[in-house]
Amino acid sequence: MYLYNVTIIVENDIRDAVKTHLRAELFNEQEPDGGLSLLELLDSPHDGATYCVQLRSKDRAAIATFQAAGLATLQARLNEQYPGKIVFFDSFMKYLND
Repeated sequence: MYLYNVTIIVENDIRDAVKTHLRAELFNEQEPDGGLSLLELLDSPHDGATYCVQLRSKDRAAIATFQAAGLATLQARLNEQYPGKIVFFDSFMKYLND
């Protein structure tokens, strides 16, 4: 089992707008149990808000599809709409206890 995590750090003045974009564009067509989650980091060491989009999958191909199909477009759009106010970074992990 794999976990793909995208951390999104946004300035306070765009936090609600970014959260709305994430919900609308990534979760609009997802099944409730589709392996995709949206989280907000509490007590973040960063100024602004920190969101995480996490995809849990049994295979790496599903993660690659998610990266190419939905995430890349959303990331480009948000960077264009809010230049210099949003940072994305991702990590790819494998569960060892499954």
